[in-house]
Amino acid sequence: MYPAGTTLKLNLGTFLHYGIADGSGNVIHNSKKRLMVIKEPEASFAEGKAIQVSSITSENPESAVAKAERYLGMPYDLIENNCEHFARLAHGLEVESTQIQHYFIAALGAGAAIISDNAVIKAAGGAAALAALLTPGEKSPFKNAAVAVLVAAGLVALAKDHEISNK
Repeated sequence: MYPAGTTLKLNLGTFLHYGIADGSGNVIHNSKKRLMVIKEPEASFAEGKAIQVSSITSENPESAVAKAERYLGMPYDLIENNCEHFARLAHGLEVESTQIQHYFIAALGAGAAIISDNAVIKAAGGAAALAALLTPGEKSPFKNAAVAVLVAAGLVALAKDHEISNK
């Protein structure tokens, strides 16, 4: 049994699933399977997987339980209201899904790197994808990707400028 307000996570391979422990052996989570926020025993939440403790928390995690319970029955939506959005909402944090951010930036960057003929865009796209993949899972990758894009694009632009001036 986990303390009230602890954010729990399950590693489901390509993504993580989040829930809030109620302190009584239950987990409140936005279930993709049930398409809504539900409360169920930890064993049902885990479905045979190892439960891990997430770094998503707040100054007063116990208050997250009462807030989470107010959302029982709220519908599931992968893009706007998934389990990670719900866990952050319950803790009073910015409602975002860093998992979706990671996948989106990695796909967009890789796509730009693959289809562009421009060396600066190729470098920037590859840097964005790599930065998104290397950003820790529960952190937003936007800042890291932006810095990586600027550095990569700047280095390629400088190299091209140096190449031109040496001709």
